[in-house]
Amino acid sequence: MSYTHQPRTTLREISGLLPWYASMAALVTAFGACYLFFVHSRVGQWIDEAALLGGQAFLAADTTRKPALAFLDYMPAVSAGIAAIVLFLALIRRKDFARPIIAGLSILGAAGTTQLLKHVLLERPDLNISAATGNSYPSGHTTFAAAAMMSLFLVAPIAQRPFVALIGWSYAAIAGASTLVLGWHRPSDVVAAYLVSAFWVLLAGLLLRHWHGPTDQEHSLKSLKSGLCQRILASFAALGALGVSASMILVLLLPHPKVSGVSEAGLLVFLGAGLVMIVGSAFVLGFLVLKLFTHFGSAIRFRAERGMK
Repeated sequence: MSYTHQPRTTLREISGLLPWYASMAALVTAFGACYLFFVHSRVGQWIDEAALLGGQAFLAADTTRKPALAFLDYMPAVSAGIAAIVLFLALIRRKDFARPIIAGLSILGAAGTTQLLKHVLLERPDLNISAATGNSYPSGHTTFAAAAMMSLFLVAPIAQRPFVALIGWSYAAIAGASTLVLGWHRPSDVVAAYLVSAFWVLLAGLLLRHWHGPTDQEHSLKSLKSGLCQRILASFAALGALGVSASMILVLLLPHPKVSGVSEAGLLVFLGAGLVMIVGSAFVLGFLVLKLFTHFGSAIRFRAERGMK
């Protein structure tokens, strides 16, 4: 009996780990495809630049920009403060020190990866489209905001994960959209930041699964199916996927003259498409991360007298 039981257990464990590795590989592939199209192709650079010029053209007034710029200036500090408080509370509440520590390291990993990619490994070729030729892919502000919110997701109990995912990715979507409309980053920079942050939260989740083992799937699935926040996030993700697809089709079909000669109406269209891509990508990734953790994530371990949730 012991001889036949062991291979089954091993196969079950492998089948539970494969979705993690497949999802991480898909994120890396999406990051590379986004970089090749939006940074290295003329059409991609043009679409990105038109969206950026749209934000600069329609939200250039100082009275509009000052409060929003202040929000962006303080966003990393606010995100770090929120994450630090929640992770510290999780640390002192449980004997499960690994989870908040790994969650904190995931923020540093995502932020460090973005800085390494943006300033060392990746380049933006000058295709005579944009006056700014320095590489801005991915967005550092957006990476930090998304990674900080996802660190809270990592320490959240199973029943609260849909709520934390909905709030966290909404925050990340607002942060990313702000960098576009204020002329700090192009849409692809923001989407790339989401992909980096999602990769690191999956890597952290994979490490925790190895550390704690799989979650109580029956409890996890019940929480997922019955929650209002999960249904809202699923609806946003579905609308986001449709919006991203429609926006890409639209911006590819529209004419691409010299970017400085695009009409104001045209700039508004590209700005709107860029915002849809940013917000839609955030909710699609948020829902996929939630689904993966629900089906294949690790348990939340409390002190012995409180049991496990």
